Amino acid sequence: YLLVTSCSAAAELVYLAREGDREVSWGEVCSYFGRFCGRATVSVALQAAALLCFVALSLVSAFRVFREFDAPGAHVDCSGDSDSKQAQEQEEGR
Repeated sequence: YLLVTSCSAAAELVYLAREGDREVSWGEVCSYFGRFCGRATVSVALQAAALLCFVALSLVSAFRVFREFDAPGAHVDCSGDSDSKQAQEQEEGR
């Protein structure tokens, strides 16, 4: 969440630097600070790429973890006579 919020905040600042906001009398500043705007744009792009890599890594990790386990309730006996089956299994195991 920290990566998402910081990326969105940085993107908003770059947008304001490029476009400005006439309603609150903020002019665009990229015409004065061109190198700053270029570097800030590259920074936001790299941060977005890092966010996508992090999401992909999280999905791969979750897939690998949940692949090892059965789904909850996968071995539930719905026939209603689970007590008799358990008793039979215990007797056979002796």
